[in-house]
Amino acid sequence: MIRRILDLTILLSCILLVSANAQPGDRHLLRKYRILDILFPLDVGTAPYASRMVLRFGDSNTQLTVIVYPGGDTEIVRCSLKDMSKDQFAQLISTMMKNTPNISDEEIAAKVKVEISRVSVKPGAFDHALKGLKRVRISPRLTTRIGVDNVSEYEFWYDTWEESVHYTLMGPFRGDPEDKLVQWMIGFRAELPEVLKMSTVVHH
Repeated sequence: MIRRILDLTILLSCILLVSANAQPGDRHLLRKYRILDILFPLDVGTAPYASRMVLRFGDSNTQLTVIVYPGGDTEIVRCSLKDMSKDQFAQLISTMMKNTPNISDEEIAAKVKVEISRVSVKPGAFDHALKGLKRVRISPRLTTRIGVDNVSEYEFWYDTWEESVHYTLMGPFRGDPEDKLVQWMIGFRAELPEVLKMSTVVHH
């Protein structure tokens, strides 16, 4: 029991140290993020687009990409780990690094199967959801927090070629301004099946 408490104390100390000394770009020092970037590519469009929104959910290791093409045609791309929970994914990374310390990100990613689906939807299918997104206001100065228990990372990208934003946030919380974006992402995911049912474009 004492050993477990000591191990937890060391782990929390490491988290605090990393958080306190974090610098721009440190996201790429974390192997899980780099491997997910390989498994869930951000550039999944089939043609030049007017806007692209990417939602990555750490609670399920899934990604949703909404691509709006010039003229309004819209496509949603869903990526998920096949037959693997987020805990199994973390365990795989840990085990492979332990067995082969010099293993590359690509070698680990090659052991993971990804399911990808693409669906075309009617123009304007996500107008209601995007109105809610416009009401989200986040200060560029985020609150310093440490996640414990069931906290996961949520990532959000949005770009229009000329301008772009990217947030990496912990959640779900409900107290800070940035939590509104996490809650919006969770709500978008929950409503997606119904939106697709009503607006999927059937190709003949």
